[in-house]
Amino acid sequence: MAPPLKRVVEALSELIQPGEARTAQISQENVLLRTLCHNLSVLDQKLQQDSNSATLQQLREQVISQLTWSVRSDDAVWNFVTEVLVQLLCLKQTMIELLAQFVPPKPNPKSPECAPALPPDTLSISQQKTVQTALQFVIILGICPYLLPGVGTPLRCRSDFAATVEKLVCYLAPPRGMWRLHIVTMALLDIAHHPSLESLILTRHLGDLLASLCQLAYSPKKYHSNLTSEESSRQEDREKQKGLTDAEQHSCQQGLQKLLDRVYQPIVVKELLILQGGTKQMAPACVGKTQKFSQTPSWLRHCCGQLLSERLMKPNGVQAVVRGIVEGAGAGIAGGQSAEAAAADWRKCDGVARILASCPQQCLSVEQYYRQVCPQVKTGNFSNYVFIQKSENT
Repeated sequence: MAPPLKRVVEALSELIQPGEARTAQISQENVLLRTLCHNLSVLDQKLQQDSNSATLQQLREQVISQLTWSVRSDDAVWNFVTEVLVQLLCLKQTMIELLAQFVPPKPNPKSPECAPALPPDTLSISQQKTVQTALQFVIILGICPYLLPGVGTPLRCRSDFAATVEKLVCYLAPPRGMWRLHIVTMALLDIAHHPSLESLILTRHLGDLLASLCQLAYSPKKYHSNLTSEESSRQEDREKQKGLTDAEQHSCQQGLQKLLDRVYQPIVVKELLILQGGTKQMAPACVGKTQKFSQTPSWLRHCCGQLLSERLMKPNGVQAVVRGIVEGAGAGIAGGQSAEAAAADWRKCDGVARILASCPQQCLSVEQYYRQVCPQVKTGNFSNYVFIQKSENT
């Protein structure tokens, strides 16, 4: 029997409760750490002692028994991340079971204008906000700290909270960092199999998932050692010490391709261009600050180039590339529709021309490439499309 949807969301809400106010004697990092530990303790006590949470506790134990990784360690931040993931998996399973038991009522012929009943797995606006906040914690605490230099947007460029997290979270040397990154990424992909949760994850965190999957699937092992290592005396079991196997890397490659294929292609193109450009797409938090940023590694630029070429070679690929580049003018990490972004429109149009004129390496011949692309260019009427976009931006 599935627990009420409200119980699972309440458990997530317990985990993301704000902490005590910062004082002069306590740093922001310590306040955050105390808050995470306190919220974990409160939820654990509630699950153990509250009779209303018995069904949720049973589902939680069932979910944990099916995991291939441990939910407990001597790292409080990692314990928090795994607990949020477990609760999100419980939420997904609850929504699936509730929908399977749902029998929609027959429409009333006397009032045909009435809206049909919502399915029981529908999340309210406030519940969606709770889930979104929980997902943000997972991304910032469970993915961003383990990305290689130059992969994705640095934590300090996201928000003041993310900058605090950067000081708190240890940057673990591989293979532990890659192992944790693999756990969080695969769990999020699993959670995203539910349509409602998929929209919550992909609308805001697609770029981070793509960065993580690219690193897990294609980064050379020699680059893994570039992660900053903060040695500790903690005893790690053998499972945590091993790196990714070839099978796990192949699974990440398949997960990346499936994710790219199921998302609206212009958005995929835009996110891949941002990922390929690295710190050129800078967040407002970093504008005007003299900080050194790692350049996008060559393996990632090559990977994004290959993936972009694959998008281009698909049916209607030219249109997807044009829309992804032109609609993305002024978008991305920095966002906005400023005059500077509008001035970049023509440079983006020039970029479209350069991309279309370059034959991808995976093509058998230049002639085959042009036979596939030229008809799309001829029938696409892109000049009018670009003109319309520029008119809307001015």
